[in-house]
Amino acid sequence: MFGIDLYSFEVLAPSLLGIVGMAAVMVWAFIKVRKLMNEDGKKQK
Repeated sequence: MFGIDLYSFEVLAPSLLGIVGMAAVMVWAFIKVRKLMNEDGKKQK
């Protein structure tokens, strides 16, 4: 019923890699911002 042939894989793989890459960058940025906010909070006290 639903199969992935070579053409479908060639079309979908770059899109999936792009989505995974963007998600990874967003998670990394979220962790970085939280770390910076925590450091800034400690300096103000």
